[in-house]
Amino acid sequence: MLAESLLTLAALAGRTVVDAAATGGWEAAEHGYAQLLGRGDAEQTKLVEQWLAETREQLASDAGTDTELVRTALAGRWAGRCADLLEENPDAEAELRALVQETQATLSAEGLSVSNHAVSANGGVSTYAAGPEHPGALATRSELAYSVGQAGDAAAARDQFAALLPVAERVLGPEHPDTLVNRHNLANFAGYAGDAPAARDQFAALVRVRERVFGADSPDTLVARFNLAYWTGRAGDAAAARDQFAALLPVRARMYGPDHPDTLAAREELAYWTGCAGAAAAARDQFAALLPSYEKVLGPEHPDTLAVWYQLAHWTALAGPPSASSRRRRGGRGRRRRRGRSRRRGRSRRRG
Repeated sequence: MLAESLLTLAALAGRTVVDAAATGGWEAAEHGYAQLLGRGDAEQTKLVEQWLAETREQLASDAGTDTELVRTALAGRWAGRCADLLEENPDAEAELRALVQETQATLSAEGLSVSNHAVSANGGVSTYAAGPEHPGALATRSELAYSVGQAGDAAAARDQFAALLPVAERVLGPEHPDTLVNRHNLANFAGYAGDAPAARDQFAALVRVRERVFGADSPDTLVARFNLAYWTGRAGDAAAARDQFAALLPVRARMYGPDHPDTLAAREELAYWTGCAGAAAAARDQFAALLPSYEKVLGPEHPDTLAVWYQLAHWTALAGPPSASSRRRRGGRGRRRRRGRSRRRGRSRRRG
């Protein structure tokens, strides 16, 4: 994990991008960040330029809404990107520090203050006025923890989110959207680290909070319900997982449509846990009905479509003659792909 001074620098850089996006000096900042994060790669530089343009457009389009929440979310996103840069290229620290100072100087020349940070007398970047518990710094920690999990170390990600969550609850509030995203990621990485019952219990609690805060049909609530059902099955209760996915499916179909990927994912999980609960023939029939939808939406050779083919063949075999009963009792837990459910940014994410 990055040292605290580098986390602070990354958080400050993220906030500086957002501050600069609303000024006349944006072009210079845009060029500087694109070149720094592009690291000399033309395609990567073009991607960073696209991110920068999207940031400015989002800030402009969100005028009149809860601007500070939008700015904090965008600053956290950029802080994560800058943290990734520092982690992958330690030598970039001096360049990033200089770019932040240059951008701050431009803002100062325009008579605009830089949000919650300053440049020290010797030209170094100071910490946030509120210290390492500033929302931007917390967003950076969240991004880094998620990246650790995505890189394959679920236990480390779980521990980092466990350390971050009480701070987020105290600073942001227990029902702040970013706090709930951290709870979501903590639960998922607990499951991926091997503790499915803990993931199940944490999602059960999170669903209740999200229903109260966002409503029963909000995307964030539905994602939490999906993960609750998934980890319930992984914790050993296939019948309960089947019933939860059966209850979730009509809601997703109504909200998103029958062929939306989220709806198809719920159908796939329902079919799988139906089989694991002992109804191999029903699982076979559900996968047979699901396959044409995957072929239409994703194409016949998409990895998810091929996974449905595999499950169809698997449950067809298990729905065979009585002599296969011993295999049926194993619930078809052979090769099973793990769907990515950690989502960090966006509020099912990055980020839930």
